[in-house]
Amino acid sequence: MENDNSNLPKDLGEIEPTKDVGEDNNAGLPKNLSFRDFMVVDTSYTGNEYLAYQAQKRRRGHYDTFGDSYEPEGEELSEVLSHAQRIKASLRMKKMSKRIGMARKRAMKRTPTMDVFKKRASRQARRDMFKTLTRGQDKGDVSIAKRADIEKRLDRLKPRIQRMAMRMLPAVRKKDRDRKNSTGGKK
Repeated sequence: MENDNSNLPKDLGEIEPTKDVGEDNNAGLPKNLSFRDFMVVDTSYTGNEYLAYQAQKRRRGHYDTFGDSYEPEGEELSEVLSHAQRIKASLRMKKMSKRIGMARKRAMKRTPTMDVFKKRASRQARRDMFKTLTRGQDKGDVSIAKRADIEKRLDRLKPRIQRMAMRMLPAVRKKDRDRKNSTGGKK
């Protein structure tokens, strides 16, 4: 058996590139690659390649990993707390009060995104519906047991609250614009 090397070049110096050297060779590659894109590391520390891949996508901001879009769970929080949880939360908020205040000042200077406006409108709609159900009382004036009962009722009225929030959206945006114009961007 003899080796058939007739299709190989006799001298490696004879190999010519198929394309000119330049940007055409990088046409299929993404432009902005970081050093981390070339690292092969299991960042989830699970040993499972799929879980590591999903963790990397979540860190990079690609939240649509399981077929539906990522939505933060902040709005779905249950507002019913036990007495011990309430005391613990109170102490935690007292510790964090200065940091929260500074973050609020910084956030007030920034122009909100549409998601922030929607969140504010939905909070306002929920607050208004709460006042309707309690015949004009604020949340702080209602007993804890009654508040828990009303929160359950509000969860059942969620579609109605969302429609109210969409109707309130222009007013919420106008309120923010007026606040910025009156303070000249300071606050």
